[in-house]
Amino acid sequence: MNEILLSYFKNINPEEQKLLEYPENVLSFYAGKPHYTNKKASRKNLDSPLTNAKPITVYKHPRFVEFPNHTHEFMEMIYIYSGSIEQVINQTTHIHLETDDLLFLSPGTSHAAAAAGYDDIAIHIQINPEYLSYPLQMLKDDTYLRRFLRDCMMGSLTGPKYLHFHLKDILEAKNLVENIMLTALRNLNNSDTIVQATLGVLLMELLNRTYRITVGSPSSYEQEIVLNALSYIEDNYQSASLEEYASSIKQPPYFVSRLMKKYSPYTFTTYLQRKRLVQACYLLTATTLPIEEISQQIGYENSSYFHKLFKKEYNMTPRQFRTNRST
Repeated sequence: MNEILLSYFKNINPEEQKLLEYPENVLSFYAGKPHYTNKKASRKNLDSPLTNAKPITVYKHPRFVEFPNHTHEFMEMIYIYSGSIEQVINQTTHIHLETDDLLFLSPGTSHAAAAAGYDDIAIHIQINPEYLSYPLQMLKDDTYLRRFLRDCMMGSLTGPKYLHFHLKDILEAKNLVENIMLTALRNLNNSDTIVQATLGVLLMELLNRTYRITVGSPSSYEQEIVLNALSYIEDNYQSASLEEYASSIKQPPYFVSRLMKKYSPYTFTTYLQRKRLVQACYLLTATTLPIEEISQQIGYENSSYFHKLFKKEYNMTPRQFRTNRST
C-alpha cells in the first residue's frame, strides 16, 4: 500500500467538508444539482457531469454521511483501499466490504452505503458501458467476469447484479488498482489512455481468479455451487474428485456436472486437469524434481497418463517442456 496515497485519501477534502455541513444533500451534490441547499435531493440516477465526458471516472467515496439508495447507467467498481464499508444492493442484500475487496456493480443495480469512518477509504471507478467492448476483446475465455462485462455492455437485466472479488492475497491485482488511482490523480494529457489500458490488464489478471468471486444474481445458489467447486479444486487439486465434492454439498454428481456445464466454460474434470497441468509446468521450471515425482505430486499416479495429457495440452512432452524453459 502506498502510504503517501493513503494519507492523501484520508485528508478531508472540500466535498466531504461541505457534506458534513449539509449531509442531507448527498444526492444533489453528485447529481450535479445546486449544491448544499436545504431541499432534500430526490434524483435516483447519479450520472453526474463528472462521468459524461470520460469513459472512466475515478473518485473517492464521500465519508461521514450515509449514501442513500441510487442507481447508475454505467458499470461501477468499488475498491476498499483501507478500512471497511457496508453496502446494500437492490435494497435487500447487505455486503460487508473489507480492505482489498473489489465490488463490480452492473448498470441499473441500486445500492446504498452506510456512513464511512475516517479510516474507511473506498475508491469508485465508473465505466461507461460503451467502453467495455475494448476489454471484452482482450478477455478470450468464457468466464463469469467476461459474461458479466458482456451483460453490462448489452444492458442485460437477467445476469448477475454484482461480482465481489477478494484481492487480499492477489498482489498483482492490488498494484494495478493502485496504478489506476495514481494515474487518475495525476490527470496528465494521456491519463485516460493509461487508465483504460491498466483497467484492461486488471481485468485480464482477474480473469483466472474466478474462484475468488462472490456472485450476486437471481440464480446465485447454483452459481455458488460452481464457484465453490472451483475453489475446492484450487485447494485440493492433488486429490479432488467430482464425487467427493458432490458428497460434501449433499448433491448428486450429475447435478454438479450439469451446473458446471451451465455456468462454467469447463467441466469439473477439465478444470481439475488444467489446474494440475499448470502446477506441473511450474514444478518443471522451478524445481529439479523427477518427472515421475511431479506426476504423483499433482495427483496422477499413472505417469504414462500424465505424459499423454501433458503432450495433448502443450504439444510436447514434460521433458521437452523443461528443456525448452531452461535454455
